[in-house]
Amino acid sequence: MSNENVFVFTRRADLSAKQNLDLFIQRCRDDLVTFGKNISFDNTVWNVSDSIHLKGRKKDVRVIFSSYAAAKAGAEIPAMSENYRSFAMAYFRYSFSLRPTTAWANRLTALRAIDEVLTRRGLNGQVTLISHDLLDDARSLIIDGYSHDVAVHVAAELQAISDFLIENEFVSYRVQWRKGISRNRDSGTRVGAEAEKARLEKMPSPRAIEAMAHLFCHANEPDELYVGATLALLHCAPQRINETVRLAVGCEVESPDLSQVSHYGLRLPPSKGYRDEIRWIVPTMVEVAQRAIAMLSKASEEARKIALWYEDNPNDVYLPDALEYLRGNDQIDLSEISTILYGKVNEHNAKAWCGREKVRVVKPGSGLYLFRDVQAAIINKLPKSFPYVEGDLRFSQSLYTCRRFELDATLGTYQCLIDYVTSDQIASRIGGSGSVAQTIFERFNLTEDDGSPVVINSHQVRHYLNTLAQSNNVSQIDIAMWSGRADVFQNAAYDHVSGEEIVSRVRDVVAQSNLNVFGGDLNVRKIRVISRRDEATGNLQYKSAHITDYGMCMHDYASSPCQIHLDCLNCNELVCVKGDQVKLANLIRFKDETEVLLANAEAAERDSAYGASRWVAHQRQTLNHAKKLIAILTDSSIPDGSMVKLTGIKPASRLDQAEAMRGEAKVISMPARMNKLLEKVKSRG
Repeated sequence: MSNENVFVFTRRADLSAKQNLDLFIQRCRDDLVTFGKNISFDNTVWNVSDSIHLKGRKKDVRVIFSSYAAAKAGAEIPAMSENYRSFAMAYFRYSFSLRPTTAWANRLTALRAIDEVLTRRGLNGQVTLISHDLLDDARSLIIDGYSHDVAVHVAAELQAISDFLIENEFVSYRVQWRKGISRNRDSGTRVGAEAEKARLEKMPSPRAIEAMAHLFCHANEPDELYVGATLALLHCAPQRINETVRLAVGCEVESPDLSQVSHYGLRLPPSKGYRDEIRWIVPTMVEVAQRAIAMLSKASEEARKIALWYEDNPNDVYLPDALEYLRGNDQIDLSEISTILYGKVNEHNAKAWCGREKVRVVKPGSGLYLFRDVQAAIINKLPKSFPYVEGDLRFSQSLYTCRRFELDATLGTYQCLIDYVTSDQIASRIGGSGSVAQTIFERFNLTEDDGSPVVINSHQVRHYLNTLAQSNNVSQIDIAMWSGRADVFQNAAYDHVSGEEIVSRVRDVVAQSNLNVFGGDLNVRKIRVISRRDEATGNLQYKSAHITDYGMCMHDYASSPCQIHLDCLNCNELVCVKGDQVKLANLIRFKDETEVLLANAEAAERDSAYGASRWVAHQRQTLNHAKKLIAILTDSSIPDGSMVKLTGIKPASRLDQAEAMRGEAKVISMPARMNKLLEKVKSRG
């Protein structure tokens, strides 16, 4: 888009907000040439196919200024409210001239949401009355009507519209409105229900993979051949479907490596900033890829033959050898027209076609038509971009060239016209868009394990292959190159190896190498001796200690007194020294005393004595810690002089103690008469 097609609107200080808005609309209607000079600005449907090109798609790109409700219903009417529609058209054209995007649908959805809220509030499409709370309602409408990921992008367009209105002072508010919704970031976690759900959504199920293989092996009809071959190719190397449907004849490459071993690959067109490159196929999938390419070559052979004819003879209709004699006739009848069009006699359809294409009879009642008129009408129905599909790819070279309506069993296939199998047509037949009455999987009665229909998104296969590569320790650079990815950091979004698979892989490595990973065998009790010095610096970890009856206390009394009133065995700062028999004897005697105290507390608890249950819990915990320390200090495998400290002890803080005391606050019961007196006092107050 050249700079001469763009202008930056500047408001006029001498005009009101409404007048500046009208000036903006007028300039976008008359001065801007974005989407073409001949576009009908006030038409509610714009054909912008010449300005917006989507790879792998040949449908007309149409911008429909319908209402929010109509768009949700997939209808073109009713249109946006009349007073608002001209602003929406002007803003859409203006913003695209400055910020062109292939995701223009989000921008249009944001405009529709504002129109809907204006209508609900009875504001009759008055843009100057847009406010923060109105934009909040528009955001809520989007969140309720779309998935979170889509809503994030549409809300961003809402914010851009708001910024534009503020910048040009079309509205009364001056504080920026924020979209208030952010994209869900992948936390990278691989465990838990949410992680498993996200993983399953990104990957095809085992039954879906089996269904794709079944389709590939049993494809017979034209649409089954194209779809089955496409799904097979997607499994041969990580591809985007818009790359696959742009494969050309001669895309197969065989080349020897340095060891003179021959390798097979496919030359794929560029996509997303990655160059045109050969994707090498792993040896186990070479036969599948070759068979898929052969299927596509055979399925598209007749259509490519027709395309080549029109490239060489742009002014002559294609006729099979059996109908070449008609080329010398001045006039032909309906049976001959139907044979040219459909390859069989169907005078009713031929007559209807002549009516639609405005091909007139030579003489009323004669049933004869001029051959040149029929020929001109047929040639006029060739694709607009002919002889090119897109870029440098010709119809005569594309493996996805087909005859018109060849993939639709409900319509007659044209024998003299060609078309192109788009990614949308593939997606709709595997359940990706839901735009067909029956998917190919339903045709073959293929279902998931629970009986639900198999529904596949073509991009799931790309995620699946990347995950297989990740789980088999392929390097990140190789994965990026194999996937046609310009940025190696994008690999992470396609890595769905589960936590269980990672642990299993590590266990296999440990078993093979006898490494002591994860602490070794968890069934064997580990006794860890605390270190006196920091391993990195060599500095002493404990510079001072206080002698206790059972060992040493490492608490820093210069900062605070003892927080647990000398309850040493329930403290994480107690360190015992192996081999100190005096301390060990004290510890054994303390254990014996604690057993007696625990028995007394349990007896009091049975008698329902208040507070006894707390003492039972405390004495049991203390006894448990004492037994553990005694077991370690009497273990002959630990050398004398070792410093021993129990782990996992969390002493109660002052806050924990206060919370426990509040939980045990006594409930004082009052006599019924006193309660009544209190109620009277409250009622008078």
